[in-house]
Amino acid sequence: MTNIHNLDITDTEYAQLLILDYDPNLEHQFIELGESAAEARKLARVVGLTKDKAPQTEEEWEEFMAVWGD
Repeated sequence: MTNIHNLDITDTEYAQLLILDYDPNLEHQFIELGESAAEARKLARVVGLTKDKAPQTEEEWEEFMAVWGD
């Protein structure tokens, strides 16, 4: 069973993150490990972007670098 956590984002923001393979449970785990909410979200997005394969196209690299640079 998945626990529901208050992520302090709107439904629209959440839907956009899901498209990017964002995992809210992973974000919550980073927070439990002591990361700030902003850093935890960034790390969860980076994992989502790279969990299946490394970025290969220029567009994928640009998206990765945009998330990494935030």
